Amino acid sequence: MSKWSYFLYLTAVLSIVIPILTVLMTDVPFSSIFSHTVLSIAIILVIIGKLITIFQKRKEIKSFVPDVGVVIGLFIVLIISLI
Repeated sequence: MSKWSYFLYLTAVLSIVIPILTVLMTDVPFSSIFSHTVLSIAIILVIIGKLITIFQKRKEIKSFVPDVGVVIGLFIVLIISLI
């Protein structure tokens, strides 16, 4: 299951890095709606990856409290950015 979380983290990073590199190389600006959408999708992918990690740690009986804090924090940031 950890392969899925790494895939989600990598997808989140690439969804942020590719538009940044496109803007830096071509000087084509993106709209603010596109920027907010890309950032929201990246945050959602990281939250899903962290939830997978939490379920995996729960099965292995490891401490998952920091991961829960990260999920709650990212969820708060996502809600605030959507308001």
